[in-house]
Amino acid sequence: MVVDDTADMSGIKAVCAQNGAQPTGSLEVQAHRALESAGNVSVPLNLQDSAEDGGELVSVTPYVHSFASRLLGRAALRDSLTSPEARVSPYHGRLLRPYIWRDWSKNGTGGQASGVLEPALLWLHRDIRSRRHKLFDKLGSCEGSVGGMDEMVSGSESIDYVYFQEEHVQQVNALLARTFWSGIDVRDTLMYPEFTVVALYKRLVIGCAFLTPDAYLTYIAVSAGWEGAGIAKFMLYHLTQTVPTKDVTLHVSANNLAMLLYQQFGFKPEKYEVNFYKAYLPESSRLSASAFFMRLRRY
Repeated sequence: MVVDDTADMSGIKAVCAQNGAQPTGSLEVQAHRALESAGNVSVPLNLQDSAEDGGELVSVTPYVHSFASRLLGRAALRDSLTSPEARVSPYHGRLLRPYIWRDWSKNGTGGQASGVLEPALLWLHRDIRSRRHKLFDKLGSCEGSVGGMDEMVSGSESIDYVYFQEEHVQQVNALLARTFWSGIDVRDTLMYPEFTVVALYKRLVIGCAFLTPDAYLTYIAVSAGWEGAGIAKFMLYHLTQTVPTKDVTLHVSANNLAMLLYQQFGFKPEKYEVNFYKAYLPESSRLSASAFFMRLRRY
């Protein structure tokens, strides 16, 4: 697409304004973003930076026509794996917010953030993003418009805690299989999502925890490489607060260090059950087949 530098900007600004955006960047980029936000995205954008790129011609495919959009879906879910709209629980009929909590405290540049150790994989992802092509830093866009590049390369990132949704099933089952044993399927918990919590980093499930309506903790897991960031602690805290008048119970393998976390919350062991997990754990598992039954008493 060729844009005359003397062209009238009023049309571009009008289209951006209709989409709640402000035109930024070169005139050519502004025109393309305006057309893209208006739904006219049939023509690719050509950029030329003769000063630094030696006259190299770069073609940029609009997000809605890109291969990434086929993998990630609509733009609203491009950088997340949770619906932005509130939904109603099929169990209690409660209105569930899109996010339980968004933890922005990990926005440091490495090492420690707010006194909490930064997860190794978060540091790795940030390091990879810091090495992106300089083109992404130069591209202008209609700020706030769907499909813009500014959000894609933004340095702001969070660990998001959300209710369990259909989009999470595959990754959650895989995480639980890696942590405990194969064959785990928690799809039935979609019927009572208010007793669930999933931790997300963008579109990656990094943790999950599930409680039954009777206040029994069935699973809690954090993906390898994301330990030490308080993910399990927040998930356990949230679930115990969903049933403030009930005793919360659970089983934990006798040599599972998660018992230390449970004791911090006030759980007390009541019974030792030999070979409780024997029918589930593979022979190669390092977890003990015997388990402690623990209870958090409310009164």
